[in-house]
Amino acid sequence: MIDAASSRDLRVAVIGATGVAGGQVAELLTERNFPASEIMLFASEHGAAETVAIGEEDRPVTELKGASDLAGFDIAFLAAPPSVAADIVRGRPGPVLIDMSAAVRGASSVPMAAPGFASNERLSAIRRGDVITVPHPSAYALAAILKALGATPSFVAATLMLGASTGGKDEIDKLMEESADLLNARLEIADDEQQRAFNIYPADDETEIIDMLTSQVHAMLGVAPHLVMRALRVPIFYGTALSIAIPAAPESDAWVGRLREAPGVMLIEEEMPPSVIDSAGQEAVVVSLYRNPHGAALWCVIDNARLAALCAVWAAENLSLEAPNHL
Repeated sequence: MIDAASSRDLRVAVIGATGVAGGQVAELLTERNFPASEIMLFASEHGAAETVAIGEEDRPVTELKGASDLAGFDIAFLAAPPSVAADIVRGRPGPVLIDMSAAVRGASSVPMAAPGFASNERLSAIRRGDVITVPHPSAYALAAILKALGATPSFVAATLMLGASTGGKDEIDKLMEESADLLNARLEIADDEQQRAFNIYPADDETEIIDMLTSQVHAMLGVAPHLVMRALRVPIFYGTALSIAIPAAPESDAWVGRLREAPGVMLIEEEMPPSVIDSAGQEAVVVSLYRNPHGAALWCVIDNARLAALCAVWAAENLSLEAPNHL
């Protein structure tokens, strides 16, 4: 957390404030006392009719009509759909743009920021009008665990289980509607449509997800483990689970201690392994570890929206410390 006295107060915009991740950003900015003279919440025309609860206060949401609406701000969080975020990035309206939408993920020219994976030197080079991105929460979780273990394993097998919240509010609503329809025996699914409710299936964009995660883990760690992964959609509303298998290594005996001490990682040892529900509201990567002579199996759960928001707000906090004269 930063001291408001260490930086001038900033004008901040949150685009997509009525969505899952945008709402978390707005909440964290308040909880962490971000030094802002103004925090303005934006959404589409439909979302602009709503308010967002921040603490005990209901804050109004303004319709974003175009990128030019952001011209007077210092920092703008892009928690909107990728198409909306991409239009804003193209417009470069003036503030530092922190993209949470995946609109610029994978672009080698766009720096990526996350706790423990971005140098102060790189953040201090950011100027007004620049764009930075935050990693996919699952990529951050995987990189944080591998970093905690020490030497990057030569081979990692993983199964990623994505809840509806990874697709935004619309996916949550669709899963809720399908679940209700199925329980009331009125669900109708088109031949070319996948049933979401009470079903587990490979993500339609599985290859794209895996390629993105592999690339981002490589970017954060500086090395690329041989990663074999499947990405599945699971019928839960919030959260993400990650099952990771790693072969035994000379440093295996040190893994428990390293996970205990790793920043951003919460190791569960004496209790039952955590469920996805247990990760709700957590800003840490929650992990349990099972070992045998052949290697280790790690069970990891995250609140993906909270973790994405944490990475974005952390980036903004450090920008205001490292590059206050550039904002």
